[in-house]
Amino acid sequence: MIRDLMRIFQRVLLVPLVLLFASSAAAWAEDPPSRVGRISVIDGELAVRRDGGKWESAGVNWPITTDDSLATERNSRAEIRIGSSVLRLDEDTTVQIRRLDDERIRVRLDDGSVSLRVRSSDREDQIEVETRDGRAMTTDPGRYRIDQLDRSTVVTNYRGHIDFRAPDRNIGISDDRRMEIYTGGRTDVNWSSPEDDDFSDWVQARDERDERIGRPRHVSPEMTGYEDLYEYGDWGDYGDYGTVWYPRAVPAGWAPYRYGHWVFVQPWGWTWVDDQPWGFAPFHYGRWVLISNRWAWVPGRYVARPVYAPALVAWIGAPGVSITLSSGIPRNVSWYPLAPREVFVPRYRYSPTYVQQVNITHVTNVTEITRVVQAPDRVRHVYRQEQFAVTPASERFVQTPRVVNIDPDRRREQRMADWERRRAERRDDRRDGDRRREGLRDQSGQPVPAGGPLIAPAIRERTEREQTEQRQRERQQQPQQEQDDLRRKFQQREQAEQQRDQARRAEAEQRQRERQQQLQQDQDERRRQFQQREQAEQQRQQQQQQDQEDRRRQMQQQRDQAEQQRDQARRAEFEQRQRERQQQQQDQEDRRRQMQQQRDQAEQQQRDQVRQQRMEFEQQRQRERQMQDQEQDRRRDAQLREQFERQRERAAQPERREAQPQQRQGRGDEDQSHAQQQRRRQNNPNDNNQNRPDN
Repeated sequence: MIRDLMRIFQRVLLVPLVLLFASSAAAWAEDPPSRVGRISVIDGELAVRRDGGKWESAGVNWPITTDDSLATERNSRAEIRIGSSVLRLDEDTTVQIRRLDDERIRVRLDDGSVSLRVRSSDREDQIEVETRDGRAMTTDPGRYRIDQLDRSTVVTNYRGHIDFRAPDRNIGISDDRRMEIYTGGRTDVNWSSPEDDDFSDWVQARDERDERIGRPRHVSPEMTGYEDLYEYGDWGDYGDYGTVWYPRAVPAGWAPYRYGHWVFVQPWGWTWVDDQPWGFAPFHYGRWVLISNRWAWVPGRYVARPVYAPALVAWIGAPGVSITLSSGIPRNVSWYPLAPREVFVPRYRYSPTYVQQVNITHVTNVTEITRVVQAPDRVRHVYRQEQFAVTPASERFVQTPRVVNIDPDRRREQRMADWERRRAERRDDRRDGDRRREGLRDQSGQPVPAGGPLIAPAIRERTEREQTEQRQRERQQQPQQEQDDLRRKFQQREQAEQQRDQARRAEAEQRQRERQQQLQQDQDERRRQFQQREQAEQQRQQQQQQDQEDRRRQMQQQRDQAEQQRDQARRAEFEQRQRERQQQQQDQEDRRRQMQQQRDQAEQQQRDQVRQQRMEFEQQRQRERQMQDQEQDRRRDAQLREQFERQRERAAQPERREAQPQQRQGRGDEDQSHAQQQRRRQNNPNDNNQNRPDN
């Protein structure tokens, strides 16, 4: 029983812990998005609100990401670029970036009008716009517009294909069509042709500028901010760095990351915002290098979707993440640009895969990236000790944003006043049209022109409903006869109104047909001009490609010639080294032969010496044997003499007895001389050997 309770307790306790650790690991592994939006154009005033904070005045080159809101003031417009896609805002427009990451671009349009320009057919580059009546989603490259009105939503497709998902139906909008949708109950749709206004003219001018620039040839079209490089700089080739870009008209003493300011943007932290109109792509992608006292931007290896970085710099005394915008960057902090092939180490949360992808344009060695990431302070950067590249911190690098008062109610009231003014103009136009059909003229004596600004259908319905209610109240207060008269008059007016409506519809249809014909002619003219521009651009690109091909061929020939010369030089050097090696081998062989001869001579001399020593040793042994033989002969002779003496002594013994005293004395002298002779032999054996005759 106790074991079962313990097992249940372990399961209950371990499951939440496992889920907690799993969620923590997933949060740590989450990387920041690889792309952001860029405020590329501000015509008037633009306000930005980040993370639900206060509205602040925005500037060009500000990064835009998820949960950012943007609002334009009256007589103001703005342009936001996300890679090759473009989002343009009309005046009195409020949008919220609901999602901007590697997979989706989702925007909510609260008020106003937005224009969409999509150039890629990839799913992650399509733009989704949420409105109060549904969602509009682009599916093909093209140009679109969405207007958020008070009671309806207008979606215009100039070129491409866009789908609109209402609560109860899905609608596909084809080329050159305009759809107005109402969702106050059952979804109602009105179709018409696109209408032009000041905003559409401004969008058309911006698109024509992009068409003149064309597709980028040196970087990916998904690199945000590439479109300004061709207008403000020049491209060139430089050795191992490949294609480089030189900015034009920079101030004296200019250096990368020096003229601009820092802003704090989540999740990257401190982000550089440059003052130059082209200052986005060169400061968030690639590296910088000084070539002949001129700064050049090196985009690096071509990548279809490069990864955005807040600032490709290295810090001296890096700012901490706890520093806020109010305190700014400390004065003891400096920074300098990274050179080509130097690893960028983020100071925000990232995974190993992210740090490899953000450096892939210049560093592909994973081992080198890992080494630098593990010990970034030990890396020696090219520009760390160069004063012309290092920028110290000061107060001007951190700007305090200017708070802007954005009142949605006031903006909505202003739009309603505009609609009421247009409705009054529409009502006056109707009366003028009635007088014109009756052959009358207005008070000025001039014919009243036909047509006029259209009024919103939702407002027209509300006005008619109010008028009907007013008539019902008046009818209840009048007598029956008056009511009958009024009913007849009302029926007559209704019939006249129906006739006028039919005439107006016929006139509107005629104007619509004429407008469609004019639009068709304008579109045909624009298509023809566009085709001419495309043909001219294709010819220019072909000529440029031919020139580039010729330059590449010439450079290849020069490289081949240089390679041949290097091969010849290497071959000559190799042959020279071969001859030197052979000479060295010959010299070594001669030295070995000479040394061998010397060793042979030494060995021969040594053998001769050994032979001589052996001969001397043999001679010495022979002399010793001769001396031994002589000594034996002497001993034998001595023994014989002694025996002879004994015999003679025995024979002469009687005589000795007689002469004993004399003999004793004589023998004593002889023994003494013999003993002395023996001692001399012992002391000088060589003399004995020399005196001994040879055998």
